[in-house]
Amino acid sequence: MNTRIAQLNSLIKKKNLEAFLVSRPVNIEYLSGFPGEDALLLIIPGRINLIITDSRFVQEVSQIRDFKPEITREKIPHYLSRKFRSLNLRRVGFESNGLTYEQHRLLTEACKDTKWVPLSNLIEEMRLLKEEVEIEKIRRAIEVAQLAFETLLTRLKPGAQEREIAHLLEYLIYKKGGDGPAFPIIVASGENASRPHAQPGGKKWETTEPLLIDWGAKLEGYNCDLTRVVFSYRINSTLREIYKILLEAEERAISLIKPGREAREIDQAVREHLKKYGKDKYFLHSTGHGIGKEVHESPWIAQRSRIILKENMVFTIEPGIYVKGNYGMRVEDVVRVTSQGYEVLSHKLRKIYFKK
Repeated sequence: MNTRIAQLNSLIKKKNLEAFLVSRPVNIEYLSGFPGEDALLLIIPGRINLIITDSRFVQEVSQIRDFKPEITREKIPHYLSRKFRSLNLRRVGFESNGLTYEQHRLLTEACKDTKWVPLSNLIEEMRLLKEEVEIEKIRRAIEVAQLAFETLLTRLKPGAQEREIAHLLEYLIYKKGGDGPAFPIIVASGENASRPHAQPGGKKWETTEPLLIDWGAKLEGYNCDLTRVVFSYRINSTLREIYKILLEAEERAISLIKPGREAREIDQAVREHLKKYGKDKYFLHSTGHGIGKEVHESPWIAQRSRIILKENMVFTIEPGIYVKGNYGMRVEDVVRVTSQGYEVLSHKLRKIYFKK
């Protein structure tokens, strides 16, 4: 039995449950390695682990270790009702953040003798601390993303449309060995960049404007998330100085990372640094987020976070300044908590990119 299943079994028993139903695709993949849709896992500690799907995925699930494949044509609520009766299951946990209201209603109607116990973030909390193999996959995804970006810089010219740049970067991610972009790539300049999650459009990059690029690669089920700002040599001194403030804020935040530190302290350090220059009101989001199977996951590096940093947590640090109707800039790197402090997994920290 793999260690993840063993850990989950322990958690299920502590919750006084007989079984646990896993429905979130990301958690199904985390536990079983099965990336397909339309599947469920039923974990019954000490008895059996089932992967439930339909005939489209017979070949895939038959290769999965630690899980017995169950291929059914029945609607899932009816199948589970029959299965629970045959296994005499009365108290079953489920991912409350993985089922819709309608799905839950159908399950409770079909399984009338079952006590459904809602649990949120049970597996997500397991995913908080990354295994070495996971960190290596994130590191490789970062390498792919950075190689793609470095190649992009050799082809990037002022006057190119934002969406053209985004499409080229996506192509380069595949070209460098990635499984695809981790999320829709953000390329924004000028006023468009003042929106943190701007959609790239037909706007052309002007030489007097910063060009914000937020991108990531996905590799073997793991993601990365990076942001860089590109300038032409015509950028004015005011914008250069603001970017320097952002880099200092990021450096300050990263320097504080170590086991035992509260995540909100990291966020506060960024806000205090920006406040010294009167820029804190232009910081519109939290300082960072976890990265791994999902692009945005725990731990959250935010003002109200109660998370205490632990070794092998992996997350972003991404201070930003966004002035409505004018410009937006952000710098973002991926950091791992080590036993003594931190490791920056992305290797281009603090570099300023200029294009002629």
